[in-house]
Amino acid sequence: MLHFFRRLRGPILIGITIIIVVTFSWWGGSRNDTMGMGRAREAHDTAFTLYDKAYTHYDLEKLNRLQALCYYRLGLFEFAFGLPDAAKQIQSLERGGPNYDFAGNLLVLRQKAVEYGVAATDADAKKRLETVQSFQKDGKFDENTAAEQIKQLNDAGFSNQDILDLMKDVIAYERLQEIVGANYSASPLAAAKAYASNHQTIKATSLSLALDDFKKKVEVKDDEISKAFEEKKETYQTAEKRAASYVLFTKPDAGDATKVAEDKVKAQAAYETLVNEFDMKVRAPGADFAAVVAEFQKKNPSVKLQTLPAFEEGTPPEAIKDEAAVVKELFRTTLTVGQNSAPVNGTKGYYFLKLTQLDAPKQQELKDVKDKVKESIVAQKAQEAIMKAANDARTAVLDGLKGGKKLDDLAKTAALKVESLPEFSPNNPPPDNKLIGLIAQDAAKTATNGATKPVTTETGVAFAVVNHKELRKSDQSTSLKQSEETAQASTAKTEMFKAWFGKLRTEANMQVVQ
Repeated sequence: MLHFFRRLRGPILIGITIIIVVTFSWWGGSRNDTMGMGRAREAHDTAFTLYDKAYTHYDLEKLNRLQALCYYRLGLFEFAFGLPDAAKQIQSLERGGPNYDFAGNLLVLRQKAVEYGVAATDADAKKRLETVQSFQKDGKFDENTAAEQIKQLNDAGFSNQDILDLMKDVIAYERLQEIVGANYSASPLAAAKAYASNHQTIKATSLSLALDDFKKKVEVKDDEISKAFEEKKETYQTAEKRAASYVLFTKPDAGDATKVAEDKVKAQAAYETLVNEFDMKVRAPGADFAAVVAEFQKKNPSVKLQTLPAFEEGTPPEAIKDEAAVVKELFRTTLTVGQNSAPVNGTKGYYFLKLTQLDAPKQQELKDVKDKVKESIVAQKAQEAIMKAANDARTAVLDGLKGGKKLDDLAKTAALKVESLPEFSPNNPPPDNKLIGLIAQDAAKTATNGATKPVTTETGVAFAVVNHKELRKSDQSTSLKQSEETAQASTAKTEMFKAWFGKLRTEANMQVVQ
């Protein structure tokens, strides 16, 4: 089927080159991540052990790149998130760091796929690859589209066998899920109850309190401010700032109507070649960033060395305000001053950065943050007071309704704002009403003339009294009941699989080396 693999020997060689580049890039970043003993972490250092076998940081990075491939390129979201969620046992050791659970679970999956006889073949993988949306055109597998996607994946450093192996992993994951949940069937009665609960029409009245009213009543003494500051002193620091030099290789204009298709392909190829050449040179040992930029500027005047003044991560300068990936790379914890970054694929093109300045957070004095500390105390006290008032008001309203009193009178006594909510069903709350979204599921379990639990809103706290419930007839009731049954079965099977797979991960005895 996918004989386009055989037509892409050239891109495969490019892919191999990029793999080498990416590998050295990762080494360059990981070398600066200090470990517990103060020694720099190397790519060949052991990252973790599993089944008593050691895996390096390079192995970990390679496995994690497969998760990125699933998510960003192939759209295999269920596998990308479902596999690490199947046994969540290890948190990343650093912000934005590697996903140990994905790596460990993938290795366990591969071993168990062989042991249980569910390992897929290359032919299975190729057939499954035809169902990937990015390989399709107009809802059907298209060989030319697939060939272009494969070329892009090769250019990103993934070989054809990497892609096939990943599809084998997906198939094995699906097969094991089917085996574990094969004998389970959802209860029709439970599904019917769930349908009635989720699809009933509810009429309700909201009762709310405003947080600002409670803030006005809060009094804060100076000794409270001093005490609060000392207790959380380490949290009151200036924000870290970073500055950098960078060069942007702007993408060719794909929408240029004056260029024929062949010219566009040539322009793209020339662009990729230029980027790859720069990448190789700028990250060669001892490379001088500015000198490399100057060298390439002679060939291409559009290549310019630019600077970013020191800024906080949350407030990037105008030049990169819409380039989230660039900002994330610049504030990578393992990036050190003077280090050249890996290439970053931004919205405008590829960015190459050199960190030139890092202003570490500094401890602030009480006089500098006194107002902020006071605001924090006021917010905390007001939130505690308003939540107590809401709970007390809810109890009073419920008692009053049982005694035959009118809701409006009870609300007035408790200083509650009254508002009639539009009709809603718990399964389909109106998207433009945030309060209903917060109380919908609770309202489904609340009896008529009962009250939902208080919830925090943007302006304060609110709860709702359920006035009426009705399960209306629908032409879709049969299909909706079936959907409930399917959803309940899917949820139960997922939990069964997680419990089973979690034991396999525990038996594998994955140990992270710090």
